[in-house]
Amino acid sequence: MRIKNDLNIRRQARNLGISVWQAPSFLFMIMAFIIIVLMTVVFYISRNQASPEYLIVAEVAVVVIILSIGNVIITNMEKMAQINKMKSEFVSIVSHQLKTPLTGIGWDIELMLANYKKGLSKKQLEIMEKINESNAIMTRMVNDLLDVARIDQGDLSLKKEKINMKELIDKVVEKNKELAEYSNIDIVVDKIRSDLEIISDEKKMEVVLDNLVSNAIKYNKIDGKVFVTVKEDDKKAKFCVKDEGIGIPENERGRLFEKFYRGQGASNKGINGTGLGLYIAKNIVEQSEGSMSYKSIEGKGSEFCFQVPTV
Repeated sequence: MRIKNDLNIRRQARNLGISVWQAPSFLFMIMAFIIIVLMTVVFYISRNQASPEYLIVAEVAVVVIILSIGNVIITNMEKMAQINKMKSEFVSIVSHQLKTPLTGIGWDIELMLANYKKGLSKKQLEIMEKINESNAIMTRMVNDLLDVARIDQGDLSLKKEKINMKELIDKVVEKNKELAEYSNIDIVVDKIRSDLEIISDEKKMEVVLDNLVSNAIKYNKIDGKVFVTVKEDDKKAKFCVKDEGIGIPENERGRLFEKFYRGQGASNKGINGTGLGLYIAKNIVEQSEGSMSYKSIEGKGSEFCFQVPTV
C-alpha cells in the first residue's frame, strides 16, 4: 500500500498542492530514467571508442546532468519545506490570537450564568447555552490547531507526571455522557485497577482518550455500545475503545492518522470535525513512549488502542 501511494504521482502532487512535474516521485523517476539512458550511452561510447578522452567527456557530462537534476529536486524540496514552515508559523500565530478572545467569551458566559441566571428567561438561557456550546467547539478547534503547529515544529512538550488512569477514564466517560445519551449509546467500562498509573501529561492524555471515546460514539450505530477496556502486561497497559458502528473502508485505512483527513463515513453521517484528532492523539501517545493501533471491520465497527508504560 505504501509503495502504491508513493507511485501515485497525481495524488502526491494534489496532497502537496503542487503541479505533477514538481512532485518528488515524478522528479526521481525522471532522474532514474535519464541516468539509465546516459549510462547506456556511456557504455556504447566506451565500447566503440578506444580513446579515453571520449569516455572522460561522457562521464563528466553524465555527472553534470545528474547534479543538475539533483539540484532541481533539492530546490523544490527546500521550497516545500519553507512553505510548510511558514504555514505552521501562521497557524500558530492565528491560533494564539484566537484563543484569547475565546477564553474571554467563555469567562463572560460563566460569569453571566453564575450571577444573572435567575434574571434570564427560558429563551435567553437556551441562547446562552448555544453560545457556550459554540464557544467550546471553537476553543477545541483552536487548541487542536495549536497542537498541530507544535507537532510540526517539533515543539509539543509534555509534562512528566503520574496519572491515575481510572480517574481519568471516568472523567472522560462522564464528559461524553450527554453525547452518548443523545444517540442512546451505552458506554461500558471494563474493571480498572484503582491505582493504575502512567507517566505522561494528564491534559494531553485526556485529549487522547476523549478523542477515541467521542469518535466511538459519533461513528456508532443508534442504540449501539462503546466498550472501554484495559489490559496490563509486563509494565505496560493497553487501553482500547471499541464501537459497533460503520467501520473503516479498506481504501481509507492508510490515511487515518494524516492531518486534516476525514473519511467518507464522516461526510455521510454529517459529523463535524477538522480531521486532526487521531493525528494529535497518535503523536501524544508516541511522545509518551507508547504506540497506537487499530482494527476495523466495515459495517461492524472499529477498535482503537494505545499502549503506554505503567509506573
